[in-house]
Amino acid sequence: MNTVSEPIPSGSDQRASRPPTGAQAVAQVIAGQERPIVLGIPGGYTMRIYDALFPLRDRVDTHLVRQESIATVMAEAHGRLTGRPAFVIAQGAWVLGNAGIGVMEAHLGASPVVLLIDATDGGAYSHLGPYQAGFGGYGAYDLPAAMSAITKRTFVAGDPTQALQMTQLAIKHATSGEPGPVAVIFHGRSLFERLDPAVQPPTYPDRSYASPAAPVAPDAQIDSAVDLLRASSRPVIVSGNGVRLARAEEQLLAFARAIGAPVATTPAGKGTFPEADALAVGVIGSFGHDTANTVVGDADLVIAVGTKLGATDTANAHPALINARRQKIMHLDVEPLNLSWTYPADVMVLGDAADTLIRLRHSAARRTTDGARRVAAARAEHGYFDRPFSSKPGSLSARDVVRVLSEELADEAVVTCDAGENRLFVLRDFQAKPGGTVLQPNGGGGMAYAIPAAIAAAVDFPGRPTVAVCGDGGFSMSLHSLVSAVELGVSLTVVVLDNNVLGWVYNGQRGRVIASELESLDYTAVASAIGAFARSVDTLDAARKEIRDARGRSGVSVVVARTTKDDRYQDIMSALNPHDVYAVPED
Repeated sequence: MNTVSEPIPSGSDQRASRPPTGAQAVAQVIAGQERPIVLGIPGGYTMRIYDALFPLRDRVDTHLVRQESIATVMAEAHGRLTGRPAFVIAQGAWVLGNAGIGVMEAHLGASPVVLLIDATDGGAYSHLGPYQAGFGGYGAYDLPAAMSAITKRTFVAGDPTQALQMTQLAIKHATSGEPGPVAVIFHGRSLFERLDPAVQPPTYPDRSYASPAAPVAPDAQIDSAVDLLRASSRPVIVSGNGVRLARAEEQLLAFARAIGAPVATTPAGKGTFPEADALAVGVIGSFGHDTANTVVGDADLVIAVGTKLGATDTANAHPALINARRQKIMHLDVEPLNLSWTYPADVMVLGDAADTLIRLRHSAARRTTDGARRVAAARAEHGYFDRPFSSKPGSLSARDVVRVLSEELADEAVVTCDAGENRLFVLRDFQAKPGGTVLQPNGGGGMAYAIPAAIAAAVDFPGRPTVAVCGDGGFSMSLHSLVSAVELGVSLTVVVLDNNVLGWVYNGQRGRVIASELESLDYTAVASAIGAFARSVDTLDAARKEIRDARGRSGVSVVVARTTKDDRYQDIMSALNPHDVYAVPED
């Protein structure tokens, strides 16, 4: 990452020869980054940073959102899509109180984010219980302790030099190794006062603190990986979210074709490999495709790329899927702690996924067509994105709507979804295309993720179709996000699967329904009042028409699909789950 040039005082009443305030130095750090973006709401002492950004607004894209949670989810999605951290600037109390969803998702899902927040400490009165004080002690909440629980790292800046240097270090920590969210919490004096080189450590605002772009795997590890690959007869690749973070989708495709290996993805990795390719088998796991689970389970070598192979990915380490006693495992990751974390790997390769895949492809000197044959056989046995439509008059299937979305969207589309059954329908029925991607809250699994994530995609890639998929429960939690989408002037489509229940909860209650049914609301009227173009549909043909029409429309479009309750998560559980562990126990 680039760092800042020599700070220039930002206030119109400041002389150029005077040292900058901490807030001015922080603003200059932000302005020195590659295509910097700021998301948030001014408040508390962070208003000083916003003021310092005013003369830099031609260098920094600053977006006001309607609530702090929108900022953190947008930042998480931005980090995942671009590899660059966005800067969330807001009052610390409400980043903690309102915006944990995006911070936790970034932490568990490895997205680079920088949080610049204050604790509104009250200065000399901090020990006397001032309003909103957050540095711990009697009469205050403990913001550093709370943020440390959900971030990769948390810094506390006590003076202006620390404000500058800790912002530089936050960028470094957020983007080095496995990415993640890093917070800088500012004492008031660290922003108000000026740097004092006579008593504070030297600063290097014109030099870079950045780590190398990514570690490069040693040749010995590449050689070991090639030896293991050449010894295998049925290799398979499992692609995770780390492939997306490394921008390694093209390298993965080239590697898979070079060695003729089938490719499955984890749920978080969906979209990193085109699912219509002859080597694609879909998503693994409890709600994955039986095609993927079968081919991975039959492999003699599992090549895990950019994935932790977590318990959720592997159906709680189901031995029919991955088993280190009967299969060899090659594990590629940028974070050493992820290698051989959940399974003992026979070969570990620590390095950037794109570079590693290129070197493996060039070194393997091996090609087989067996992978395509294995994929075709598995598809013939289990089916693959060929579920017949089930909608009929008066009964619109949510899964059918997702399939129509898959058929109608351009290849390069970005699709985001919420937690809940809508996410499962997207995993199973939306077929990822070349150049497109799918984002979901796979780390923390929070509702109200889809729309702010889609806003980030629309801001980052204004020429690509962007669609958010959510249920009526998630949509209700996202109305302030819809307001922000309209105000920011982005073009995106929201597809609401409206069946008047919290689907996963409702279907897991086995008829003992409590606290899972929602009132029927006119979401079309609500969206229209906000300023979106909104239509309600209850047939598959109408859904197809509205999705198709939305492609050519600028601004925000909302398609409310009034769907049946007949689609249940139990119906798409893979064969690895003979028992529904998600439902309440039967009497």
